[in-house]
Amino acid sequence: MNKLKQLLMIGLCGLSAVWHINAIADAEVTRNTDGSWLARVDGTAVYQGSRYFDAINAAANNMGTGTINIRNSGDSGPDGGNVYSIRPQAGQTLDFHGHQVNANGGDLVVPVYCDRRDNITVKNLHVVGNPRYGVWFRGCSNVTLENITMNLSPHAAVGLGIRVDASTGSANNLTIQGNININGSTTHGIETYGVDGFTIGDVTVNNSGGCGLILNDSRNGTVGNVTGSYNNWGGGYATFRVANNNGPNVQVNSVYSRNSGRGFFSVSGSHGTTINTVDIDTTTSQGIFLEDASDTHVLAGSVANGNPNCQLVRTDSSSINVSGCSQVGTPPGGGSTNNGTVNGTYRLMPVHSNKTVDVANCGSSSGTNIQQWSWLNNDCQKFNISPVDGIWHRISPVNAPSQGLDIDSSSTSNGANVMLWSYWGGYNQQFRFQSAGNGLWRIINRNSELCLDINGISTADGANIVQWECLAGNNNQIFQLISQ
Repeated sequence: MNKLKQLLMIGLCGLSAVWHINAIADAEVTRNTDGSWLARVDGTAVYQGSRYFDAINAAANNMGTGTINIRNSGDSGPDGGNVYSIRPQAGQTLDFHGHQVNANGGDLVVPVYCDRRDNITVKNLHVVGNPRYGVWFRGCSNVTLENITMNLSPHAAVGLGIRVDASTGSANNLTIQGNININGSTTHGIETYGVDGFTIGDVTVNNSGGCGLILNDSRNGTVGNVTGSYNNWGGGYATFRVANNNGPNVQVNSVYSRNSGRGFFSVSGSHGTTINTVDIDTTTSQGIFLEDASDTHVLAGSVANGNPNCQLVRTDSSSINVSGCSQVGTPPGGGSTNNGTVNGTYRLMPVHSNKTVDVANCGSSSGTNIQQWSWLNNDCQKFNISPVDGIWHRISPVNAPSQGLDIDSSSTSNGANVMLWSYWGGYNQQFRFQSAGNGLWRIINRNSELCLDINGISTADGANIVQWECLAGNNNQIFQLISQ
């Protein structure tokens, strides 16, 4: 019995030891009561001295992969005439636990800096002062930045918030997530350059001297909601900008911009960016400006109080589908908002199915449903389209010329039905044709600013036609107009 108890006690002690080891952080940096810094790795002291950055670097240099927990706020101290930074090693995580780094030591302080080191996470960091860069990664892949906030003072040279670039090596698979809020950067709030593969969540940048978020020569990524105000007020930068051959395959959920140089700006050969919706108000230059862009689309939203609201220059295969831009016509400098004027009789063919828009059962009365069907070359599959108010059109089937396509109950909701109704000129009966490139078109209702959509992306005869939020890449919302 005593032997059994002894074995049981040994087992319990072993479990306790395993639990204890797992609970201890790989490394910990703390401030002593006398103001000095102590760094420990697995409980062993590796630094004790006066400098905050040196303590964290001592922990990083004396361990392999793992987490360094920074338990107190601190000042950078003087840069010594060289770039002075916290420099994690490959495979390490810096967790600041919400503590503050004050960059107060000169023009070459960069609170977190990495060059050609992969698999690094920085989280729960708050930067103040005037760093050269708040966070700077060069030639690093598999980088995660989480819960990064900055409240910056002017920097004489750079003063950029977060920069991730491929200047010294490939930079792939960047993740920026959580609470990302940058205020007061001298230049850009957040910048990528040469990054392939990124997931950027919601970001807020205010009072920057440059862009809020700028993507340069970066591709294959998503961005959540970009929010900003007073970014480069009086200048030409934007709350959100893509530049230097940025793209393709960049999808952005939304841009909200107030009192900035521009709201959204695509320039220098950038391509393949789609923004689902914008809310842009009060810009000293254009609210939306596409210059030398292609395959760039803003699917919904509004722009107001721009100079002008929207402008496209040397831009094709692109479109702006927002209120405030549709009246611009051909903006100064050339280009167009890609709203076409259509006049004639057409078959409307959804490109995903190669079928045709069809009046159900060739009906002619109000309330008759609109669907897709195989092409039968009959009059209930041919539509007279004519302008009624600038870019807005009436669409009436040849078999029922007094009727018009109509959004049921003047709804502005996704999924509202498309049907026939006696034409009376309501905004729910008027549509514009927005270029989708290559001679294809989206058909957008005036009342709702939503797209005609083959429900469920179905390719079957009888699939219903509804209205839905305009979405990039959805070929069930894109039509070929075939003259009859």
